[in-house]
Amino acid sequence: MYHTFIIYWLLLVITITATFDKKCHIKLFKDSSSKNNNNINKHGPKEPCGGHSINSNSRQMKNYPKIPLDIIMELNQVKSVSELFWKFMPHIDIHEVLKYETNDGQNSTIIPKAATCTTENRTVSLRDDDNPNLYFSPPCTRVKRCGGCCGSSLVSCQPTEVEMLNFEVTVLEYNKTFTFKEKKIITVEQHVKCKCDCIIKEKDCKSSQMYDARECQCVCNDSGEECDEEKKMWDSDTCSCRCFKLDECTTGEQFDYNTCRCEPI
Repeated sequence: MYHTFIIYWLLLVITITATFDKKCHIKLFKDSSSKNNNNINKHGPKEPCGGHSINSNSRQMKNYPKIPLDIIMELNQVKSVSELFWKFMPHIDIHEVLKYETNDGQNSTIIPKAATCTTENRTVSLRDDDNPNLYFSPPCTRVKRCGGCCGSSLVSCQPTEVEMLNFEVTVLEYNKTFTFKEKKIITVEQHVKCKCDCIIKEKDCKSSQMYDARECQCVCNDSGEECDEEKKMWDSDTCSCRCFKLDECTTGEQFDYNTCRCEPI
């Protein structure tokens, strides 16, 4: 029953996406009056068809707004179809969406199961020695490791709780024939709990930067307003002004990074 519910939920999401991209003429709004359009949820698109601007002559594309990271994190927590519509698409008539066909004439389609952030089996090596004449039995095993997607390149599925497992392996040594060498304990980390978290951490920031946990990035303490706009530009990586152009200086001169030109030595 649970798997059936998940498949049903994913089918709805795929259907909605296809509806926006391919069938913009479908009436997705409960009421097209200006009164109801003003009540569109803040997470929803400001225009029909997910931001596409439509006129009578052609379909004009505009720059898509970036989904805020805090909304991505909220989406990762959605557990049901009703919650998805209630939080993010209260203006969409789900009954109209259900009428849409998604296969486009193809013989068969597969409804994917969401790869949410959780523990999954991963293969890990049990060798701790690169000596080619040694054989570890078994050479590898499977343990639980965090895996899954988090909807943004700024975050990844990371462990919040780990445990250490001690595996006993048999080590054989080969010299035309095998001989027993030893029994060995190999310690491997296993993940117990996971969550989507920032890839860039506060410890990754430089002294000239501060950490923005909301956006998972380091930002400069200064704004760069002190840069000479005619000669310099702001470098957000180094949090400093740098010259637009680095000139090659002739003999007897060297480049001055303050004036951004060659100066006599």
